[in-house]
Amino acid sequence: MIPQQNEAACLLETGALYTRREGLQWEGRALVFAGFKQGAFSLYFGDAPIYHFDLEGRWQRAYARDRHYVKRLDGAIHEIERVREPDGLVMRRRSLDEADARRLDAEVRAVADTLLADLARGGCRRLDPPDGKARPIDDAELREFLGRIAAWDAPAWAAHEARVREVYGPLPLLPPDCPNAVVVQATVGDRDGRRFAAGPVHAHSVRPPEAFEAHVRDVAGLLGRRLLQTRTAFLAGPDVLRLPGPDVLAYLDVIGRELAPEGGAASADDDPAEPRIDQIHAFLDDFERPIADAATLRGAYARRLTRIALGVESGAPELRRLYGKGWADEDLKAFAAHAKAAGVELSVLTLVGAGGKARRAEHVERTRGLIESLLLTRGDLVFLLDEREIAAPSDLPSRIEPLDDAEWREQLALLRQGLSSLRERGVKVVPYSLVKQFA
Repeated sequence: MIPQQNEAACLLETGALYTRREGLQWEGRALVFAGFKQGAFSLYFGDAPIYHFDLEGRWQRAYARDRHYVKRLDGAIHEIERVREPDGLVMRRRSLDEADARRLDAEVRAVADTLLADLARGGCRRLDPPDGKARPIDDAELREFLGRIAAWDAPAWAAHEARVREVYGPLPLLPPDCPNAVVVQATVGDRDGRRFAAGPVHAHSVRPPEAFEAHVRDVAGLLGRRLLQTRTAFLAGPDVLRLPGPDVLAYLDVIGRELAPEGGAASADDDPAEPRIDQIHAFLDDFERPIADAATLRGAYARRLTRIALGVESGAPELRRLYGKGWADEDLKAFAAHAKAAGVELSVLTLVGAGGKARRAEHVERTRGLIESLLLTRGDLVFLLDEREIAAPSDLPSRIEPLDDAEWREQLALLRQGLSSLRERGVKVVPYSLVKQFA
């Protein structure tokens, strides 16, 4: 029986995701929970603070001082604050500057150092999980992992961040349906100098399949055992499905060889000992030819391409042209039909705010009509994205006057209402804030 009633005690008793776990109790202090789950390790100090790590000892998420913190692979740290406003609970995000980020890195490292020192001094009562529910963490294993965390000092983080810059180009918009996917880049940057929703544009390049194979190996080496946290890969960039069909299939074959090994012994706690990517996602926002044809999509599905996100700024062709898009409605319909026939699930990403003040009614009506005309079925998704989170007002097409907050909320409600008939097909329509990718 655990005397305390807090998050740490609850997880020790019933935290089923943690297949190995242990409680650490010092006199007069909140219970400390330590637990391993698939690809990750966590520390809970009573109800807070809370820290989550990958199996390389790199911290990924933390909760302290009523704030959530997320550390991206590239080292950037985002602070998330949940604030209650008249319209409900909202999340506010800011990026920490370098000085604040380094201080937080040092704070997390100090947590491990302090625990190691406390364990060395003794006086700790070890609490094992209830019989049969999980395996305890022995002292040597716990100390070894805390040492791994403590090894991530400022030089180690600097070396890691430099390696990230070597392995990756500018990262693309990650669709909402795969926030935890491992990103591999067959193409880098933005073809034809344009990006979905007028987002920031980067120089474009294409990796041939041979270079892509080396890149995937570099990604696997960079992530290490963090790969165990996901079963999904995101094949970037936004034009990858406009490359020659044999190249597209070659990219998928590389992912299958490098990130989805056959066999592989399971570890003692039944977590996979090797990464097992079994689904691949992609994104496409230009449906003009050249584009993956029906045969390529069938071959891609056979190679685990299970979902494609379709970037549709607006259902109105005139509004799409303001974003540099010249594709016709029939281009999108044909591609979506071929993808569905191949077995690929679809996500549609459209914008709340496209068209601005002057054409907001047209945007809602034409977008509703176009999305409803697609052959979406159960398992497909529609995401309503906030245009303001993707492009700064200065980057928006010059002829668009942005909506104010009240108009934006009204348009969101109208789009949700207009697309409500999709529920009868089993299609979910989801308002989505990019802040959720960091929460």
